[in-house]
Amino acid sequence: MVNNRIKIKGVCGMRYSFAFIFAIFFCVYGLPCTGIAEDLKKESKQLIGVFKVVDGSSLSFDGKIYKLYGAQGPAFRQKCKKGALPWLCGAAAKKFLLQKIDGLVLRCGLREATVIQCFLKGRDLSLVIIRAGWAVASIKSKAHKKAEAYARKKGLGLWPKK
Repeated sequence: MVNNRIKIKGVCGMRYSFAFIFAIFFCVYGLPCTGIAEDLKKESKQLIGVFKVVDGSSLSFDGKIYKLYGAQGPAFRQKCKKGALPWLCGAAAKKFLLQKIDGLVLRCGLREATVIQCFLKGRDLSLVIIRAGWAVASIKSKAHKKAEAYARKKGLGLWPKK
């Protein structure tokens, strides 16, 4: 039996098949491998572990603070008004988020340098806090807007009861 593969002698006497050299060439120049490279980048941007709550829509992990994608909650010391009385809505939002995730392992995807999308038991954490009324939608997603409308209608969290 004759081997019809073309062999190219490489560094240190190693031999490479033509197909291997061809594949490396195209991957280096990004032509057919761009999808693979993007998938690898996405997979490497996962944060999995127990996070600490900073405020109503921020978490810290490994000493770095991240904002939850799609949600904007009040800062920890922020005051809101319900009726005529001010109240510490930031502390209440933090308490809600803390009760949801305290000690639990989250799976978060890094969307930007300091923005994460987290999932707890398969549910998007930003949708959970928006639907409970402790944050507003910060993106134009139908799901986020629907969650905010629900909280407003029911008078939950930050929203005054009608």
